[in-house]
Amino acid sequence: MTSKKRILLFDTVTDGHHSDYLIHLIGYYSTQPDVHVGVASSAFFKAHFDARQAEEGNVWATNVEFIALPEAQLKSIHSKSIFLRSILEWNLFVDTAKSFQADRALLMFFDYLQVGILLGKRSPCPVSSIYFRPNFKVDSTALYPKIKKWMLALVLKSGQIKHLFCLEKSSIPYLVPMANQVGIWPMADPIKQFSISIEAKAKFTSKFPIPTNKKVALCYGNLDGRKGLDVFIDACAKLQESEVEKFCLFLVGPISSEYQEIIERKLSEIPRLSVIRAYGYMSPYQSQIAFESADFILMLYQNFLNMSSVLIRAAQAGKPSFATETGMIGEMVTENKLGLVVDATSATAVATGLVKILTDGFSFSPSNAQKIAEENSVEAFTSTIAKALD
Repeated sequence: MTSKKRILLFDTVTDGHHSDYLIHLIGYYSTQPDVHVGVASSAFFKAHFDARQAEEGNVWATNVEFIALPEAQLKSIHSKSIFLRSILEWNLFVDTAKSFQADRALLMFFDYLQVGILLGKRSPCPVSSIYFRPNFKVDSTALYPKIKKWMLALVLKSGQIKHLFCLEKSSIPYLVPMANQVGIWPMADPIKQFSISIEAKAKFTSKFPIPTNKKVALCYGNLDGRKGLDVFIDACAKLQESEVEKFCLFLVGPISSEYQEIIERKLSEIPRLSVIRAYGYMSPYQSQIAFESADFILMLYQNFLNMSSVLIRAAQAGKPSFATETGMIGEMVTENKLGLVVDATSATAVATGLVKILTDGFSFSPSNAQKIAEENSVEAFTSTIAKALD
């Protein structure tokens, strides 16, 4: 009788979509009893999974083992400089892989671990990983992109990496020439879709009253300066009162007390702007209702060149995006007719865009949105990784 394959999933980061990625893979491998999977993460992740399990119907079978990484050690590692953290975190992975007797492993976050791969211990098994932010094609002759390409080339020649999954599909042509023997895979950015009952939606709108006579703009995710929320509010201040009254700002996501104070001060100066506040964590189930309840999605990201899962959520909900004109987001929205792009750094440009929304609406292709949603399904994500790790 052949022994089971032993796959280690390793992730010390539990915010953003990291938890979702792990949950998707746990669900997939729970249907594969011939594989023994170790999930190495913080205790917070397991508590987070348990809290979400009932609402989302997530599955965790007996062939999937949780490996709690020591909280004190994680806290110490994350407090170090990025270079030292990379080495310490990689070495923790290697020790965990040896203890688990893994015959293959998936690192959920490649970007921070490259120094560790080069200077740390030797992995006991082939390693695959997810690359979030290559940023090669943007100003690739500048110093920082050149350093990233040089380091990546060394990592790919190290013999430690077997497969590299890339969220930025347009970066694949820049990665393949330096791949050496490493498989380069375009990867979906998966968003699970739920069947929402009429009762659940009524309960949601009772908690968060969504006006039907206004254009509801959803700002979703970690609410901080990167989201361009300041610029949006400053833009609203430039509108005529009759115009600003036609919008409602729906804020969903965690926010620091310091940034909340800044935002609330700005909002107090525009009393005619309706605001719905849902500060803090919102489950993916409720998040889907939030997207479906909005008229358009704010993606006025500042100095951000990568893709965002918020755009995928907007496409799944069939909602247009009001987005930055730069980077992958700007390209995706423009090329696929997923909404309106503007100079997100300019309150004047954003204000002009808001007036355009009121007068002309959006250039939006439902068929393109559906195609993008299908390309980024949970099934597309898990099947790609499972095929590589087979």
